[in-house]
Amino acid sequence: MQGNTVLAVRYAQSLASLAQERGTLDALYEDMQKISSVFASEAEFRAFLRSPVINALTKQALLEKVFAGKVSEITIAFIKKLADARREKFLGDIADAFIRHYKQLKGILTVHVTSAVQLDDVLRAKIISVVKSNPEYSKASSIELDEKVDKNIIGGLIIRIGDKQIDASFATRIKEYRRAFEDNPYVVEY
Repeated sequence: MQGNTVLAVRYAQSLASLAQERGTLDALYEDMQKISSVFASEAEFRAFLRSPVINALTKQALLEKVFAGKVSEITIAFIKKLADARREKFLGDIADAFIRHYKQLKGILTVHVTSAVQLDDVLRAKIISVVKSNPEYSKASSIELDEKVDKNIIGGLIIRIGDKQIDASFATRIKEYRRAFEDNPYVVEY
């Protein structure tokens, strides 16, 4: 879920404030990761919660059944409150917003790396070193790599940090060369 709605951000920030007051911020972060994972992987579950036909009590019962024993009591209470307000369909977005807010509070920088093959430890260390050397990201307390393998990029890397992206993939270079040859202004004159 990539939703960043105002509603999700407000709920996430309120939940983070409550967790900070109670000293359970890290535990709640783990809970939100579990919830986000369920929402990301289960399309039927998302469709069930978004359905206007299904009774709110049925949705609340399912949510409790799915997450009972897997998340803390404060998270269960939050889910119940959300269901009572008929906003259970936003739970995945709220979890994602909470994760982003938590990382911002802790100074964790997420670097999304797409490569044609699995990264080795040397390359991971090099990427982290290059990111830390950038003054814009030097204040991050830690850097986490979100790695993705995509054989379609042929080789090289695509690195994305927030809304900035460096595309050093071979596939992009090939497309650039192809466009350059197609737009060749040279005209043979006889």
